[in-house]
Amino acid sequence: MKRKLGRHPGSVRDDKSLRKFKNEQLRRETGRKTREEFAAELAYRGGGSREERSRIMHPVAVTENGTKEKAETSYRWLGYTALVLSILAWFLYPALLGSTSALLGLFAYMLGERSLGTWSIIIGLIALAGYFILVPLYA
Repeated sequence: MKRKLGRHPGSVRDDKSLRKFKNEQLRRETGRKTREEFAAELAYRGGGSREERSRIMHPVAVTENGTKEKAETSYRWLGYTALVLSILAWFLYPALLGSTSALLGLFAYMLGERSLGTWSIIIGLIALAGYFILVPLYA
């Protein structure tokens, strides 16, 4: 019968010493502290100054000659697309176009097109609510 590697009942090496060994090995291999939270690098810091938030939202682009310029990304097309879909939702397929326009409007709002996003969300949700209120009356 083969002997299993690892922890056995009655083994001298207990779980605490095994954890200590693994933590020491991890510390040596990574060069980090073992009691550190590894998810901290990925977490959003929140708060911060307005300049820090704008730097995160508007990255800097490096041109061919090596100068740094602020990368301007416009999501106005997304806002207009959501607005057109929300207006079309009043006449065609309100369940599909109304929910799609509200979702695209939310994305446009989050990406900086506040007014277009807000209008498309409102108009799309009104079309969707009207559909769900009026359809039972005709059925």
